[in-house]
Amino acid sequence: MNYILPVLILIASIGSGCKRSSEFTPEARERLLANKRWHIEEIRMNEAPVFKEGKHLPHISGVRFDQHMDWIEFAPDGSCKGHFTETDDIRDFQWKEYPVQNVLALRDSVTKTGGWNIYPRNVYEDSFEMETRSTVYDPPRVSKLSLRFVRREF
Repeated sequence: MNYILPVLILIASIGSGCKRSSEFTPEARERLLANKRWHIEEIRMNEAPVFKEGKHLPHISGVRFDQHMDWIEFAPDGSCKGHFTETDDIRDFQWKEYPVQNVLALRDSVTKTGGWNIYPRNVYEDSFEMETRSTVYDPPRVSKLSLRFVRREF
């Protein structure tokens, strides 16, 4: 009877090992490139979900993301494409690895703006998050916006 708890702990630790995040940018980069296309699962504003699994959720700010990136693709050459809902708009981005800061940064290729960061701690084999901070969504306050993408197998 005394062996049940250690076995359950071992099973839990083995299971959680499969969901280990990346530690550094090279591993995060490889995980992002290993999947052709990532699909949006959730948008959070200041850590509160405002969009999840295709549905808008009420938020105290009243912000709605009627148009948002619904999929993103990374290429080994540092280019990136993101598709936006409600349009045929596919925007070009550039991503770059910054090992010293331990971050991958995503910028709009045309405007050179965008400030999205992908931290290795938020990159898993089947999902990742990218985040930015901006006053655009709830001026004059700075809001943290996080996009969570997942790998989908059809």
